[in-house]
Amino acid sequence: MPDTSSTPKIDHLTDRELLSLYLSLPQGPRDKAFLSTAQAAAVTGVSARTIQLWIESGAVRAISIGRKYRILFESLQVYLEAQMNRRGS
Repeated sequence: MPDTSSTPKIDHLTDRELLSLYLSLPQGPRDKAFLSTAQAAAVTGVSARTIQLWIESGAVRAISIGRKYRILFESLQVYLEAQMNRRGS
């Protein structure tokens, strides 16, 4: 599981600020804080398309780099926890 201790809480970040965070992090911490679509799919056990739909619906925060998404791990975790809480678990 990626270490997100060095990344700020994401609820208040604009898309521009999220991109600035991505660009400001050195490669190692960046790779720990931001996942590719394939990595997020592997972590969650859902398809890459499902991850894309979560991003497109705004449920998960990500930035677009070229034609690829980089998902903030913390956002993915927050979304999954909210889903778990919604189901009453």
